[in-house]
Amino acid sequence: MSNMPSAPHDTDTLDRVLGLLPGSIAHQARHQRSKVVDATQASENLLLGFPIEGLSIQDRLLVALLACSLTPSSELSREYTQRLESLNTAKDLIEKVRQLNIQGISDVRLKQILTFTHTLITDPVKADKQALLTLQASGLTTPQITALAQLIAFVSYQVRVAAGLKAMNAWGAQQ
Repeated sequence: MSNMPSAPHDTDTLDRVLGLLPGSIAHQARHQRSKVVDATQASENLLLGFPIEGLSIQDRLLVALLACSLTPSSELSREYTQRLESLNTAKDLIEKVRQLNIQGISDVRLKQILTFTHTLITDPVKADKQALLTLQASGLTTPQITALAQLIAFVSYQVRVAAGLKAMNAWGAQQ
């Protein structure tokens, strides 16, 4: 038995949100390397499903939503919106993040987290020492900043894998 956390759904997130059905070209290609599929889902489970002191699941889901809105990935954006709604996150907060209106967020700490997320995704050179010091000034510790950066990197990876699978799925449907 694996010591990795189990997925919160019957299938992994990418298969489920992209509608990848067993037998489809994209599903077959993806599942040729089951270790990668399992590790991708385990990473999501760890980063978004388990407690991280000082970074609530809501904060982390808002980061994921922002990353998906910036890239964009409509399927993953919908997924993270639904998860936020299930936590009873304020609809206006979700909408501000979806619309990239970070300045409209009144919670200073959350605004700094989302600003860092935006910067790391859109202009990574500016996610420098000063950006990290700003996060520390807003109360984040080094382990929390590290977890935040790992989450941003993971969602960026997840979005890119989703885009590739979506393209494969569309190509397979044309064959």
